[in-house]
Amino acid sequence: MKRNIMTRREKDLLSKLSRIINYSEFVHANLTIARRTCGNPRCRCVVEGKKHVSLYLTTTRKDGKRKSIYIPKRLEEEVKVAVARYYKIKDTLEEVSDINLSRLLSKKEKS
Repeated sequence: MKRNIMTRREKDLLSKLSRIINYSEFVHANLTIARRTCGNPRCRCVVEGKKHVSLYLTTTRKDGKRKSIYIPKRLEEEVKVAVARYYKIKDTLEEVSDINLSRLLSKKEKS
């Protein structure tokens, strides 16, 4: 679409999308926290009931099956940011889509 017929809001949203997509990492996945016991009878998870906490990325593969990937502690913050970026992209894209749908419907009514 030509930029000269876009609204200011639409231009801003597309610029925002471009910056996020081109200059940062993003991941389409959900974060899952697992709490579990390890099986060691002397561990705090059994003795005190304080379970071990692990972070996993849950993704859906192209064949439709879900896959969980363990995320080590040292990467947790980086992965959380990457997943949040994906959802920011998705929300922005939905907003642009709504603008385009409104434009299309107004064209339809005129003809």
